[in-house]
Amino acid sequence: MGYKTEQKEALISYLASHKDRQFTVAELSRELSATARIGTSTVYRLLHGLLEEGRVRRFAVEGGSRFYYRYVDEGCRTQLHLKCTACGRLSHLDATVAEFLQKQIMASNRFALDEHQTLLFGICRTCQKEKL
Repeated sequence: MGYKTEQKEALISYLASHKDRQFTVAELSRELSATARIGTSTVYRLLHGLLEEGRVRRFAVEGGSRFYYRYVDEGCRTQLHLKCTACGRLSHLDATVAEFLQKQIMASNRFALDEHQTLLFGICRTCQKEKL
């Protein structure tokens, strides 16, 4: 599990209180620098440890070398996720739907989805309503 430090606890607390969002290292550094006095190199180091512990997931930005990080709780570790391309919000795909989808893909393509890495892109309900 690693060491518990005030900086690590501040990062975990911040991420856990924003479970529906993902952040770049720069965003986390900016948010935490004033209150918890955490610099960018410390954020990188802490995120690396949290990734190894399975408490944070990393999502690559398509076509680039930038990454987003998101806190995951126990129920989040083995679920497919939906990402809104308009507002950036991440949400869980309903477990029943995800299981059905995975079975269909396996049956028709003999391809097993990696639920730890799978992210489906689209427009969330809130953003759809705003466009109307």
